[in-house]
Amino acid sequence: MWIETKSNFTVFKRSNKIFVSTAELGGGIFLVKDVADILGLKLSKVRRWLKEFWDNRFATQFGKYSWGDDDNLAVNFYTLIEFIAFAKLREHGISAQRIQKFHCKLATQLNTPYPFAKTKLLTDKKDVWFEYYNEVVKLDGKNQIALKKILLPYLHKIEYDEVNSIALRYYPLGKTHKVVIDPDHQFGQPTIVGTNIKATVIFSLYKGKESRQNICHLYNLSKKQVDDAISYCKKIAA
Repeated sequence: MWIETKSNFTVFKRSNKIFVSTAELGGGIFLVKDVADILGLKLSKVRRWLKEFWDNRFATQFGKYSWGDDDNLAVNFYTLIEFIAFAKLREHGISAQRIQKFHCKLATQLNTPYPFAKTKLLTDKKDVWFEYYNEVVKLDGKNQIALKKILLPYLHKIEYDEVNSIALRYYPLGKTHKVVIDPDHQFGQPTIVGTNIKATVIFSLYKGKESRQNICHLYNLSKKQVDDAISYCKKIAA
């Protein structure tokens, strides 16, 4: 990825194509394929969800979430996190229509276009819940404090800002592993925790028959950092 930041936009190059982004610095840049790879979703599903929900139904309040042409749409880090929430809620049998309703309700209540990135979502397979200001509120229109909490596994992969309750980083393999998606590093491309080294750089050396021991020495990395980078890249390449 080649990137040049101007005063009010960013120009970046991926796969020999030039893109212009209006994303804020530190907001990350994720092509639709990036979202699909990171989340393990089908590319066609990500395209459909982005067009049907974020750039259509959700966009009525805050405008479009993506930029670029139809073949090369990109989104920011918060939209990536929202995709995670949407996908997990769908896995729990909650209809897209209900998720849309909850998204709009939360967006209005929290005054943000990214309510799923702002809150910690929970579900009991019948209703969606969110944690906000240390309370769990039931989305039934009455804002009643709920007693039941069922924490979805994906929440353990997201690091939140304790003050603003907004997603800061996403650990695709989990927080015990050394690969992170942080919009402040490499525009959100997966990097090794504590460094600015992209996981794909390590994987390229590995595919080039460089030994893991030599990679550790070359980049001053631990064996776990190298192993996790390789494991992550193998996973998305599968």
